[in-house]
Amino acid sequence: MAIKSAIFAAAALLATANAHIIMKSPVPYSNDKIDNSPLSGAAQFPCKAQNGFTVTKMNAMKVGEKQQISFTGSAVHGGGSCQLSYTQDTTPTANSKFKVIKSIEGGCPGVEGPKDFDFTLPESIPNGKGTFAWTWFSKMAGQPELYMNCAPIEVTGGASDASKLSALPDMLVANMASINTCKQVENKAIKFPSAGKEVQATGSDAVPPTGSCGASSGGSDSSSPSSGASQPSSAAGTSPSSAAGTKPSSAAPTPTSAASKPSQTGGGVFAPSASSAPGAKPTAAEPTTLATSVVAPSVPAGTASPPTATGAPSPGGSSSTCTQNGQIVCKGTTQFGLCNNGSVVFQAVAAGTQCSNGAITKRGYNGRIARPRRSI
Repeated sequence: MAIKSAIFAAAALLATANAHIIMKSPVPYSNDKIDNSPLSGAAQFPCKAQNGFTVTKMNAMKVGEKQQISFTGSAVHGGGSCQLSYTQDTTPTANSKFKVIKSIEGGCPGVEGPKDFDFTLPESIPNGKGTFAWTWFSKMAGQPELYMNCAPIEVTGGASDASKLSALPDMLVANMASINTCKQVENKAIKFPSAGKEVQATGSDAVPPTGSCGASSGGSDSSSPSSGASQPSSAAGTSPSSAAGTKPSSAAPTPTSAASKPSQTGGGVFAPSASSAPGAKPTAAEPTTLATSVVAPSVPAGTASPPTATGAPSPGGSSSTCTQNGQIVCKGTTQFGLCNNGSVVFQAVAAGTQCSNGAITKRGYNGRIARPRRSI
């Protein structure tokens, strides 16, 4: 019986070793030593540093031309989110600055199996040798993980210096408790706080990470203008302009729109604290004083009280904006709506349920939640 158990254990380990994903092209550093496991801690960051940085093959890349990343392996863990990044360092360290070339939100490196992805080096990448990095936050591995492979590249057709490189956003580091508190939401693909200009969204369930995820050196560089509204100060600043050209009656939903934007756009790490923190009070859905200050200049002082009364959320009456058709949008924990061509009309959740993290769940459920098993 002991021998039989040992055989099964060995078979399981072998299956696991052959299951995960490795970057095939560009050809990684120390290709003969690279393994397919996630980073186990700070000692392996970045690039599985324990394997060294021997150049197996120098990968030539020209700025502006289509490049391709491909993978080997089979267990894609339901997909997830990936970033393709670059650093000038040819022997990267934990202090190296990795700048985002492309972000893939959902479905990476594949869903039913690995697939290839195209990308293009931006003009800000300088000529010469550097390092290309692929990072992957798997969706359904059973625990938070970060995979990272790196490859040597030689760039042509790019910038003569690195003066514009700093404008690109920093690569996200998450699921590394020894480095920071940034962590992806379990069983969800990551919506990157600083995704960069080239973003490929292949899934509909991507949500921002939680915790302290750092600031991007590229500022509010994103694929959509709405990411600039992720900061609370920006959201507040945009409310008056959106209400200025409307009648007092239509200006009332403005506060609810501004309050719900962080959870829809995911443009920063502020969204998780407002939408995904367990047990958080729905304070974001009650900015009635903001509605009063917005409409007050355009109506007589004696009639300032009606907008305040109409600004309070009512089931089925308030609306907001959204970016993804079919997406469930929460307004606090007591109201929800479905994204329909950019608009959301909120309604009360059913008794005994609550809206949280873009899903309707049973209120007060404290049972054990089953987790998907690790692929083998």
